[in-house]
Amino acid sequence: MRTKVCVLLIICLAAGIAAGCSPSIKADLSAYEDEEIRITGLRSEDFTVTPGELAKFDCESQTATGKTQKAGTVSGIGPTLDTFVKQYGKKQTDFKKVVFRAKDGYTITLGTQDLTKYDIILSLANGKEPLSGQEAPLRVVIPGAESSKWIRMVTEIKFMAV
Repeated sequence: MRTKVCVLLIICLAAGIAAGCSPSIKADLSAYEDEEIRITGLRSEDFTVTPGELAKFDCESQTATGKTQKAGTVSGIGPTLDTFVKQYGKKQTDFKKVVFRAKDGYTITLGTQDLTKYDIILSLANGKEPLSGQEAPLRVVIPGAESSKWIRMVTEIKFMAV
């Protein structure tokens, strides 16, 4: 009986490893985990999500380096935009544009080319560290893209269909 339990445990562990378990967020998000991020155009009505809710999705961990010293190197961890929209029966390429708006009013628009070419990380933390007050509640990191397309302090995401 004990052997059967051990074999079953080993099979379960191997299945978990083979499934490619994504990294979990180890940073303390408590300072901003309940801040609302408004989502428009993904469902028939606007709604909000929080960093705490986004942290429950499968997450990616990616490091990206900007071309300027100001942009620096960022170790973003969080769900991809595609992972997020799949929860609503969509793909990131279903949209013509996605507009990200920050607390300070700054906006960045990603078009069809960006949505087709890049993995877009909805970063909830900088590696094992929480986002700073100048980055929270959400930072967009796009490895391989110009750092001018990255945005911090995101409080609204607007999806525009094709």
